[in-house]
Amino acid sequence: MGTRGYYVLRYRNIYFAQYHSYDSYPDGLGVKVLQSMQFLNAIATYRQMLGEILDGLRSLSEIFIERGDDFSPPSWRRPENDIFIEWIYEIDLDRNIFHINGTPFFSLECLPDSGAFIQYISKDHYGNLACASRCPPEHRYKRPAPPTVNNSDLATYQSSMCTGSHVALSDLLAINDFLSPDEHIRVLLLEVMIGQCMVNQTIGKGIYNIELVSDHNQFTDDQWSIACFMANITFVPQIFDKIKNAFHPRLERKEFTWVREDIVVCIATHLDEERCLQASVSRLINAIMEQKDNPGEYFGVAFSVYHCAVVKVVKDVHTMKFSHTSALQFLPSFYAHSPSTPGITALARLGFRIDPALFERVVDICYYVRNKTEKSLARGVDGSNDVPPNITRSPLPLELWKEIALYLDFSDLIPFGLVSKLFREVASMILRYPHICGYRLVADPRGRIIDEPLSLSAATFSAVRAGILATVVVGLQIENKPPTRLITPLDVGGESLWVLFSATSYSPQLKSSLEKYIEIPRSV
Repeated sequence: MGTRGYYVLRYRNIYFAQYHSYDSYPDGLGVKVLQSMQFLNAIATYRQMLGEILDGLRSLSEIFIERGDDFSPPSWRRPENDIFIEWIYEIDLDRNIFHINGTPFFSLECLPDSGAFIQYISKDHYGNLACASRCPPEHRYKRPAPPTVNNSDLATYQSSMCTGSHVALSDLLAINDFLSPDEHIRVLLLEVMIGQCMVNQTIGKGIYNIELVSDHNQFTDDQWSIACFMANITFVPQIFDKIKNAFHPRLERKEFTWVREDIVVCIATHLDEERCLQASVSRLINAIMEQKDNPGEYFGVAFSVYHCAVVKVVKDVHTMKFSHTSALQFLPSFYAHSPSTPGITALARLGFRIDPALFERVVDICYYVRNKTEKSLARGVDGSNDVPPNITRSPLPLELWKEIALYLDFSDLIPFGLVSKLFREVASMILRYPHICGYRLVADPRGRIIDEPLSLSAATFSAVRAGILATVVVGLQIENKPPTRLITPLDVGGESLWVLFSATSYSPQLKSSLEKYIEIPRSV
């Protein structure tokens, strides 16, 4: 009975909050707030009342729910849950949405009855408070209409040479339709990273609210951070560690983010609407043409969290032509049974393309290793030679050096690559594999996680460290195995995204720990 909560009204982006010191559960305060919006012309009445209050014509004391304290003064700040406030019921008169604890639930224009209201307050497959999937569409909140796209926004798209719209990714990238084993690892790791965002309550709530943004210019800083992280995480060097060993700097908010020398990302909305998709393609083409003078192939990614589209721009001395995919689903449904989506696969495969600057980018984020390396290297050895120093016979072929380098610990790869151009090329080949806390992910998972909620945000990998085989678990804490917490470059509301990680040699003890979560082949 002592459960505290807020009854909140929003109008003109201003919030009015009424504190309730007890009985704030859904069947208490929640039902009362619901019933307050079910009388005839409730939406119009509340808008008029709040409009007059904001215009200075009426008093807040005229809005009242029994046993509630007076409303606090109007505020631009949205009330949030904390250790004292367990339930918040928000009547959003700007978008006609009934929110619960900051998550959109129902349409104010077609609210359920009291019994259904309580039943529909549920949790999604990622553990977030959400409207139950069985709730009929007429009761659910509605997405805002797409932004108006002026003809001028489509000028570049319509005036440039389009060699294909809605092109298959394999055709766009000139790659096989089927994933290679190495690509599959990248896809699986990206699925885990996206799943980890969705199980985080703060970030998950932010993702739900991103769907309500009608134009990319309206993203809050936190919403932009979530979107840019999801779009960018597959393009950063796949080196993830504790913050002391590998540090990916947080991204600065810009209209266009060059995630690689040949790939630019822009945040968008409503990519599933054709004119919005074409407008985003136009923006990306303009960014590429303004930034890149050299002939070659460049790629752009339009990203709305829920969808993504990949654009290819081919420049030569005299002409420019482009092609692009359709809008691909990126974010899994919050009620998904699988973490896989076409958009996740597309960005992971695009990020797997050879990056000539990969070695330098790895050196930049592994600054502790770099400083140690620079002090220990012999003076004058800067990687400028074509072959390793002190070799008098014919150098070994690239393939053999790669086999040798595969046995090196990750901390030795950077010193190895700084010795010569040949060694740098070898190190770059190995650095295309994801590395987590020094473990190189090398194969499909040993087993399949069978606990469905966990399978959406965790996975196991076969891994190697300095030639020693191991099993790596990402996104899940194994019983009796202290996990490592990986830091990621995502901060929302002052809260960073940490990802659990465990690694150990495969053994009967590990098998016993995993069996409750993972289906392990009998032959293992």
